[in-house]
Amino acid sequence: MDEPILSYRAAWVEVNLAAIEHNTRRLVALAGDAQVLAILKANAYGHGAVPVAHTVLRGGAHWLGVVTLGEALELRRAHITAPLLVTGYTAPADAPLAVENDVTLTVFTLDVARALAKAARARQTRARVHLKVDTGMSRLGVAPDDAVEFARAVHALPRLEIEGVYTHLAAADVVNEWGNTFTHNQVARFGAVLDALERAGIQPRYRHCANSAALLRFPQARFNLVRIGILLYGLDPDPAVPCPADLVPALAFKARVVYVRSIAAGTYVGYAGMFRAPRPMRIAIVSVGYADGYRRALTNKGQVLIHGVRAPIVGRVAMDQCFVDVTHIADVRVGDEVVLIGQQGAEQIRAEEVAEWMGTNNYEVVTTISARVERRYL
Repeated sequence: MDEPILSYRAAWVEVNLAAIEHNTRRLVALAGDAQVLAILKANAYGHGAVPVAHTVLRGGAHWLGVVTLGEALELRRAHITAPLLVTGYTAPADAPLAVENDVTLTVFTLDVARALAKAARARQTRARVHLKVDTGMSRLGVAPDDAVEFARAVHALPRLEIEGVYTHLAAADVVNEWGNTFTHNQVARFGAVLDALERAGIQPRYRHCANSAALLRFPQARFNLVRIGILLYGLDPDPAVPCPADLVPALAFKARVVYVRSIAAGTYVGYAGMFRAPRPMRIAIVSVGYADGYRRALTNKGQVLIHGVRAPIVGRVAMDQCFVDVTHIADVRVGDEVVLIGQQGAEQIRAEEVAEWMGTNNYEVVTTISARVERRYL
């Protein structure tokens, strides 16, 4: 196998696979009688799809889930043979690749189902699909009122097995009366669809509805398969829906000090005069920027850890570098480790805190760490 091409930048991500395995075991136990489908989309939320796939399977996950067929093929090419569901759209022209690689597709249009049946017939095999029902997200899926008719049409296609049916919850992480009511209504609509399918003689083996937040908040949404993403990585589904206390964040984002300089009061720092020194200062230039996924939104807002002490970002975050005020930290030198996300000494910066500074969520913080940042597995 070809060696990965590394950027040789002094910025990297450390992924604690032991933490992910621990989290998976804990979540498998929490799911009870339901099996766990581990969501590995977006390169396993920035943690690395292939290493994480092996890890969650060791931890007891039964299924793997991705959004695109390309993500699924990456796992198959790594000799991962576990059941694998693509939850996003797949073009009919790509149905032969899905069948050839034993990838289960989500279907919500007949053109994709027909293409899969044709591809399965050509290979003298059967293809498995999961039907998606839209119970309130207004995204992908057939309407509940159309679900039985659609399922009958798919069921009638030769060499096609309706292995599962599912929906996606839009507000399981919204902790207020509206969010609770909306989620209860979605679960009820999904249950009504399952009942209608059963009356029509269609009984898919897998029925799934719950995401990470629903696993924690809505036990009635578990059915017999739960789709777990953000919790696997020890991250909160939402500030209002924190992880169980014994889950462990698995990702640390780090860089190095590459230069230290002293500046006089009144000196401008970085692009566009976004920061002007109010006093004599010592500034550390750090080898990470927005092309690495350390976003411009952190300009004059973010903090990092150096020598176990918090230090503020000053000036505009640039493409490849940023500036940190280290006036209050003694003996900062070139080569010192800088923690952007993670722990150093007694201090910790969580992805959730970075998300708050950026005005976004922790999902975006970890999934947008770029490919040029080396992943190191612990």
